[in-house]
Amino acid sequence: MDEASQISVEIGALALMCARNAVIVGDSMQLPNVITDADRPRLQAIGAKHAVDARYNCAGISFLESVCQVLPNAPQTLLREHYRCHPKIINFCNQKFYGGQLAIMTEDRGEADVISAWRTVPGDHARGQFNQREIEVVAREVLPNLPYDSAEIGVITPYNEQVSALSNRLGGNIDVATVHKFQGREKDAIVMSTVDDTIKTFVDDPNLLNVAVSRAKRKFCLVVSGNEQTESRHIPDLIAYIAYNNCTITQSRICSVFDLLYEQYAKARQAFLKKHLRISRFDSENLTFGLLKKILAEDAHFCHLGIICHQPLWQLIHDWSLLDDDERRYASNRATHLDFLIYNRVSKQPVLAIETDRYKFHKRGTRQAERDEKKDRILAQYGLPLLRLSTIGTDEKAKIRARLHEILI
Repeated sequence: MDEASQISVEIGALALMCARNAVIVGDSMQLPNVITDADRPRLQAIGAKHAVDARYNCAGISFLESVCQVLPNAPQTLLREHYRCHPKIINFCNQKFYGGQLAIMTEDRGEADVISAWRTVPGDHARGQFNQREIEVVAREVLPNLPYDSAEIGVITPYNEQVSALSNRLGGNIDVATVHKFQGREKDAIVMSTVDDTIKTFVDDPNLLNVAVSRAKRKFCLVVSGNEQTESRHIPDLIAYIAYNNCTITQSRICSVFDLLYEQYAKARQAFLKKHLRISRFDSENLTFGLLKKILAEDAHFCHLGIICHQPLWQLIHDWSLLDDDERRYASNRATHLDFLIYNRVSKQPVLAIETDRYKFHKRGTRQAERDEKKDRILAQYGLPLLRLSTIGTDEKAKIRARLHEILI
C-alpha cells in the first residue's frame, strides 16, 4: 500500500482483510487523508457510540498512523535515499522536517536560483481564500522567467478558490492544483501561491509545506505576501533558507493605485488625496479621479479631454427605443450614473466611461453585479466604450492610457 498517510483507517482496514502479508509505504511528514467537515462529526459519533479504540480513530488519524500505533513492533525501514529533487530543494525538507536523515542522491551542478521567492508589494490583497495580486505575479513575473515547457510546470496553492482563479487566468496549458492533490506527483518546476496576507496555520502547516517544496525536481518558486509575517514559523524559515543559499528573493513590481487604500499606506494615501480634489465619499473614487487628472495632464494627445464625475446615465441617452423596459427603468433612474466620463471638450462628445468597482460591493453574485451587467449592456447599445477598474486589480494607469490611445489614435 503506497501513500499510506493519505488513506483513511476504514479503507486501509478493508484492504488488509484481503491480504496474508502487507507492506505499508508512507510518510508521516506528508499530508494526511482529507476528512471533510461533514464526515468528521459522523465518524466521531460512530466512534463514541461503539467505543472504538483511539488507535482506530477514523476522524483523527491516517491509516499509516493507525498501523504504527496498533503494530508498534512491526519492522520499520526508513527509505533514506532521495532521487527526485535538486539538492538545494530537498535539503530544505531534509534539514527542516527529517532531521538531516535523508541521503541526497541528486547532483548540484551550480544551477542558479534553484529555489527562489517572489514577494508582492505589502497590502491586504487576499479576499478570503483568493488573491488576485499573487495570480498576477505568477502569470506576469514568475512564469515568463521559467525556462521550461508549460507541461513541465505545476502551479500549486493551498486553497481551491485560488486554484479556480489561477486556472482561469493561466488557461489550460499549465497544471494547476491544490497541494493536497499534487501529493505523489512531480514537475520540473513548481510555483506555489500562498494566498494569505498574514500566513495562517493551514498554509504554514509543516506537512503541507514539505509536500509543496518536494514536488519540484529542478526549480521551486514561492509567491508570498510582502507583509511582515510574525505569526508563522515554517514559511519564514523557507525564505531564510533561500536567502542563506544566495538564491533570489524578488520584490514584485506589480502595483495598483488602490494599494493606497490599505492600512500600510495610510500616510501615503493622505498625502496623495491632499494634492487632489475629493469628489466622492469613497477614497477608491478619489484615487481614480486623481489618477485620471494626472494621465490627462501628462500626455499631449489627451489635452483636449475633460472629466465629468458621477455623470447621470439618462443625460447621455437620446434614443430610448434601443432599450427594453427593464433597461429603460434602470437608465432613467436619477441615481444611475457613471463614476467618470472622459469627454472631448471641443465636440462635447463622450469618449470613455470609467467605473471604479470596489471588490466586495461589486463581486459576482451581488445585486450590484447584476446592475453592472445591465449598465454594460446599455453602454454597448450606444457604442460608448467602458473600462472597469477593480480595487483588487493592477496597472490602472497603463490600462487607462492604452484604452484612450486605442480610441483616439
